[in-house]
Amino acid sequence: MVLDRKAVVLLSGGLDSATTLYIAGEEGFSTHAVSFRYGQQHTQELKSASEVARAAGAADHLIIPLDARLFKGSALTGPSAVPENRSPDEMASMIPPTYVPARNTVFLAMSLSYAEVIGARDIFIGVNAVDYSGYPDCRPEFIAAFGRLAELATKEAIEGRPARIHAPLLNMTKAQIIRRGLELGVDYSLTHSCYNPDTEGRSCGRCDACILRLSGFAENGMNDPVAYQPEMNNGL
Repeated sequence: MVLDRKAVVLLSGGLDSATTLYIAGEEGFSTHAVSFRYGQQHTQELKSASEVARAAGAADHLIIPLDARLFKGSALTGPSAVPENRSPDEMASMIPPTYVPARNTVFLAMSLSYAEVIGARDIFIGVNAVDYSGYPDCRPEFIAAFGRLAELATKEAIEGRPARIHAPLLNMTKAQIIRRGLELGVDYSLTHSCYNPDTEGRSCGRCDACILRLSGFAENGMNDPVAYQPEMNNGL
């Protein structure tokens, strides 16, 4: 496949963003992965992002540091407890303390800037509105609104070359995402989704991200290939 188009891909290192990176590559894009160090305590995800970017053959991978003071107030960036053992209904009933203030808005805005710099007209983000934890910036309305902003915000857009926002996982369940990723050759053992890993980077199995991930693999009749803390055997 000839890669003659560039795409910026937001890459957290998790299951969804890894699948999105491979989808962008399968669609013929030369992928330019972007990750952010924003004060998240689960920094294992950035190590995973680097490994996923290499495995996927990304053209480059930026890890951009941001001032953590911008994102205070989240259980992912501060001392608040990460919710555990919640049901899907509980996850969808409220915005959880793991919400990071305006995170996807900031990340997409910076990716839009980077896309214009490198001459990319496509930005991929792995948000999902089906199996998700109630985050407002994972909704179709948010993606559509940012797409309209991208049509107005840059020199390239005004000259008739606006960036397009792709959210290929938006209406897929976690099980469907995993099946699609396996078709594309994603090595999910490289990914990391847990909000509350231990000091060795092993997943907790109890946070929302772990529960959704484990459920997706179970629906596919598989064990999750990542390491879990000893009390979570994951059938491994």
